[in-house]
Amino acid sequence: KLQFLYFIGRVGTMKNLNILERPISKGKAEVSLSAFSFLFSEIVQYTKNSPTPAKALATWESRLHKIGYGVGIRVLDLIVYRSKGMDSRETDLVRFLTFIEKTVWKVLFGKQADNLAIVAANQANGQPHDVYCILDTDPVVSHFVCNPPEFKKLSSTAFVAGIVAGMLDSAEFPAEVTAFAKNSDDTRSREIVFEIHFKKHVLQRHEKMKS
Repeated sequence: KLQFLYFIGRVGTMKNLNILERPISKGKAEVSLSAFSFLFSEIVQYTKNSPTPAKALATWESRLHKIGYGVGIRVLDLIVYRSKGMDSRETDLVRFLTFIEKTVWKVLFGKQADNLAIVAANQANGQPHDVYCILDTDPVVSHFVCNPPEFKKLSSTAFVAGIVAGMLDSAEFPAEVTAFAKNSDDTRSREIVFEIHFKKHVLQRHEKMKS
């Protein structure tokens, strides 16, 4: 009884709070696919026409990337806030990429990414040049988006690349993130590679931590 009365009292108090003062609740773990697809298709249309109609493919994808970047920063803050096991900032590059591949992907898309790999590792002028990739064989943002004839090669996954870039920058692992089809000649394939090129000082720091 006392617990029930306490709960009712809390609910009554929270109703009087400003929305910014209310605690962040976990809410529902999922949204319907139809709701997501509708919202995302509106984002795609918005970036095509705002602030001016996009005349080049790169412009359109850059706008999608920019919106995704802001989402990435905020989603990382929210996930860290809710995660009990993340009391301190992750400093290991590979562990943070694994966190994105597994935890973040599952939170955003309901499943883990399919693979995380180093696709190139070489030395140029004594400097490390590792290129990391996250593979998603069927990204949900590739569904239900119909590209206009003049933009047949538009990759809506530029939005997800922006999310990854925003998270990496926010965690102090600045990088350039691009998305492209693994098999560009196969129109039926949905396999997307998110290629991550870290800034030089990030790779240097990673090499020092390994040694």
